[in-house]
Amino acid sequence: MNLERDDPIGEPPLTIGANSRSPAPPPAPHPLDFDWRYDEATAKALADLVCRLGPIVTIGSPTVARLLEATGIDVTLVDRQPLQGVHHHIKCDAASFTADRNYRAALVDPPWYPAQLTTWTETAARAVGPGGTVFVSVWPSVTRPSAISELTHAFKRFSEWAEISRHTATLHYLMPQFETLARRYAATAELSTSPLIGELVRLDINTAPPVTSAGTASDEWLRFTIDNYQLAIRKRSGLGPVKMEPVASAIGWRWPYVSARAPRIDQIDLWSSDGEVATLGSSQRLIDILRQALRAPDAKGFERALIGEPALLAWSIPRPPYRRLIEWHHQQ
Repeated sequence: MNLERDDPIGEPPLTIGANSRSPAPPPAPHPLDFDWRYDEATAKALADLVCRLGPIVTIGSPTVARLLEATGIDVTLVDRQPLQGVHHHIKCDAASFTADRNYRAALVDPPWYPAQLTTWTETAARAVGPGGTVFVSVWPSVTRPSAISELTHAFKRFSEWAEISRHTATLHYLMPQFETLARRYAATAELSTSPLIGELVRLDINTAPPVTSAGTASDEWLRFTIDNYQLAIRKRSGLGPVKMEPVASAIGWRWPYVSARAPRIDQIDLWSSDGEVATLGSSQRLIDILRQALRAPDAKGFERALIGEPALLAWSIPRPPYRRLIEWHHQQ
């Protein structure tokens, strides 16, 4: 992930207020990151659990990493989201992380899908090595019809290289803004609510798991972090008109789901942390327009820059001036 990567076409990337010596607090969770955060009591309990097992690597667990770092614990965060309020932060996707040192314990909070559970857990196990310990969150049986069989398959795989201890702790999560809004717009609860509770599993590593292919991410996304708001654009080739339109399964511009199994989710090209979604004809043209708008000195200039895309003016995008504004890329 490169925060200062130049695009071959259009305006250069934006970076404002992102280089302070003190790490900035994280922005609002974005659905593309499967970003459900521990509540305060859970984060503290997890920090207490691992604090004496260092050095520690936390993968997708920034809330705990911040607590550990604040008390002087030797901790490294691995997370692709660049603004997490942690000094020792390796900004990359978990699947591409290779341990930069010898860790003895890992805390892993992967997206609750089989591929990510397997990939993130095996990455953590290789980072801590034989004799190390991995704590990983897993989903409850009510998550989806296949939840139990998926976990059974994953645990069978993990048992080939680790001793497994179930129900180490119960995990409680905060409801992100995008889920609050999804519930408001959903016609039914199906695919629109998350359990907000999980199970912590302990793995004591006997041997390093084999390195297997993590699969190939299909698309590149450009992300704008604008103060506390996040906007993601799927990058597609072509320089035609923006052609911003609602997604067929959305309620207007609002996405009434939180599940990756939601209908027509693959049609989303523009997606905000407030659950606003759209399809696009040309992503690059919209990127150029947004960069111009975000460079405006005030709200009037911002709105003039978007005059050709009036639908976007109804979204929750903050108006300038900004405390922080950065661009970054990721694969999905």
